[in-house]
Amino acid sequence: MPFQHTSDTSDSPDAWRPGTPLVVEERWRDQLWSAVPHVVVEDGDWCVTHVPAGTTATYASSVGVPGREDVSRSECKLLAMETLVYKVVERSIDLSTLHFFAPDTWARVILVWTATGEFRGWYVNLELPPTRTADGIQTMDLVLDVQVRPDGSWAWKDREDFDEAVRRGVLDRELLGTLEDHAHAVLAHAKARTGPFEARWLHWRPDPAWPFPALPPAYRPDGSAWSARPPV
Repeated sequence: MPFQHTSDTSDSPDAWRPGTPLVVEERWRDQLWSAVPHVVVEDGDWCVTHVPAGTTATYASSVGVPGREDVSRSECKLLAMETLVYKVVERSIDLSTLHFFAPDTWARVILVWTATGEFRGWYVNLELPPTRTADGIQTMDLVLDVQVRPDGSWAWKDREDFDEAVRRGVLDRELLGTLEDHAHAVLAHAKARTGPFEARWLHWRPDPAWPFPALPPAYRPDGSAWSARPPV
């Protein structure tokens, strides 16, 4: 189901209500790659979701895969993407985050706070455009990212890892132009202080009545959503 993208979706039957729990899942080559529970903040031109510190999520990981004990984190990720050999780990998230998804957009903007409330800046995750699922949102990280600091300065992140993924055929080189275009569109929002960069979001706090996000049983490490992966 496509995202709503109108000026007012509050009365749309397709719009999620504030406080609605959902799962944001990444899928790579038709296999589950990560599952993170979120709670909806608002659903309009941007679908805004929240992940509080202490949330438990599941991820594809090279931890415990034979032969990867002394391999760098970035190389472990590329090996897992190349081979589809990985294990599933469950981790608690240390940071509190707000996530901004938009339809047909290859970038998710994430506001990041420490567990004690210190604002760390914006993280622009370049990824497949989001689509709705029965449980929430589906996308996939495409390695290249942008970091926007609290003072507004910015930098590319993981460009060497992206280039290596292209060299090895994990990602298509033609993606780069698309990702750069969408990154610069986000940076235009940063310069104008619009969308995810509006000042009001820096002081946002969740409704204490909202449920704490939790994964449905299917997304736990032994759940059915992970059952299609090859044995390690």
